[in-house]
Order: sequence, then structure tokens, then C-alpha cells
Amino acid sequence: MTDNTKGCILGAVSAASYGINPIAVLLYNDGVGVDSVLFYRYILAVAALGLVMLARKESFAVRLRELPWLAGAGLLFSFSSLALFESYKHIDVSIASTLLFVYPAMVTLIMMIFFGEKPTPAKIAALALVLLGVVLLNGGSDVHAVNAFGVAIVLLSALAYAIYIVACRESRLSALPSIKFSFWSLLFGSTIYIVRLDFCTELQPLTSVPAVACALALALLPTLVSITTLARAIHLIGPSATAILGALEPVTAVLLGILLFSERPTLPAIAGMLIILAAVTLIVAGKPAQKAFPRQEKPGGNA
Repeated sequence: MTDNTKGCILGAVSAASYGINPIAVLLYNDGVGVDSVLFYRYILAVAALGLVMLARKESFAVRLRELPWLAGAGLLFSFSSLALFESYKHIDVSIASTLLFVYPAMVTLIMMIFFGEKPTPAKIAALALVLLGVVLLNGGSDVHAVNAFGVAIVLLSALAYAIYIVACRESRLSALPSIKFSFWSLLFGSTIYIVRLDFCTELQPLTSVPAVACALALALLPTLVSITTLARAIHLIGPSATAILGALEPVTAVLLGILLFSERPTLPAIAGMLIILAAVTLIVAGKPAQKAFPRQEKPGGNA
């Protein structure tokens, strides 16, 4: 299997697993607030990653000069999650989801402006299809649900996520094994919720078995699986292609809504999913992404 194929598969897995985030609604219905939900999501993921590293006898050690970069990456990822969830209070969820998926365009622009990347015609076409598909996917939204503050928050979420994706590839963090990078970035990212919960004095407990199961699912799938496969995909096929593959996230979310919440997809939503799948096919079938620099062998093996 080529690096391009492997990277596309990992990028698709990352996107699909991240799209499982809507199960957080089950915790909201149980009375658990946003900060508590995100705290459990991050801390349980950190614990699971730590156990995996111990079982594999992976080193936790990082260089002192890498800590600020890991802290920055973790805070960016965490801020993106928090801003997105906060935006739900001000604008319709489907509109927020549509606006969030401007991040592939942001990643492409950052790579072009700051790193001299020249996107291929297939990548440009895929990006255009993704934007069209996501708009159709969320085409049933009410216009009155939009307000400037909510739009600004979700765009900040998209920008933070775009910068995080680029940083994974273009900073010294790219030399770290994916699992070690994920462990430290999630650990640093969890500090946002620790502070917002007044050092856990305001943390809401999980009072039922379904709530615990939901929290574990959030920690394992859209967090642990998503962030580790994302880091590896970025290393193999680059930030732009990985970001475009991220359009599978709303497709997963829509399918989850159908299966879990008995939602009925509209014809525009079905068309949007098909267009997104066509865009993903363009990326998978395209030529391997050009490396910004020669790929380094990662110490300790690949995650």
C-alpha cells in the first residue's frame, strides 16, 4: 500500500470518527453541560492513550523545546472544540456545521501563502465540490437562525482547526510519533476545561451507565481515534488533502442523525453527500501530495 493510499484511508477514518460528535446531545439531554462533556472527552482520551503507550512501552519523554509547541497545538485543538460548541447557543447547528467546513479552504490558503504549496487541479476541484456539498448537506437551515456573533465564533473555530492541521505538518512536532503527539496535545488541551470548571469544582458527574458509555464513546472515537489518525494522515498526504477529506465528517453526522435520532434526510442533503463522496474520490485517485520537506523517520515507530 502506498503512502498516498494509506494517508487517504487514515484521513477518511479521522473524519468519519470525528463526525460521531453529535452523540454529545445524549449527554446534554442528561443535563451535563458543555465544559463537563468536553472535560470527560479529553481526560478519558488522555487516559486511554496513556494506557496504550504503557502497553506498547512507548516513551512519554519530549524535549523541553517541544513543550511550547505541544501546548500551542493542544490549546488550538481544544479552543476549536469549545468555540464550535459555544456557537450552537447562538446559531442553528446545521449552519454552524456548514460554516465550520470552510477550514479546508483556510488550510489550502495557509499552505499557499506561507509555504508555497501549489494545489493540483484535482485538489482545487475537490475543494469546490466539498464546499458545494456541505452547503447542500445543510440546506434545510433557517436563515433567521444566523447572527453575527455566532458566525464569528464558528469561523474562529474553523481557523483554529486549520492552523492546528498545518502546525501538525510544518512545525517540529512532525518528528514526533503520532501517539505521543496526540497524548501531549490532548493533555494540554484539557487544561482549558479544568480552568473553566474552576479546577473541577464545578464538574458535573455522570450519573448513569448510558452517560458513562456515551462519554467513553466520545473519548475513544471522535477524540482518540480521530486525532491520532489525523496526525498520521497529515504526515503522509499533507494538510490540504487531509483537510478536504475532513468533509466526510458532516456525512457521518447526518448518517448518525438518521440512525440514532430518526432524522429524515432531504433531497439536497442526499445530493450533498454524493457530491462530497465524489470530492473524496478525486483526492484518493489523485497524485500523491508533494512533500513540503523530505519525510523524516519518526523515533519509536509510527502510531
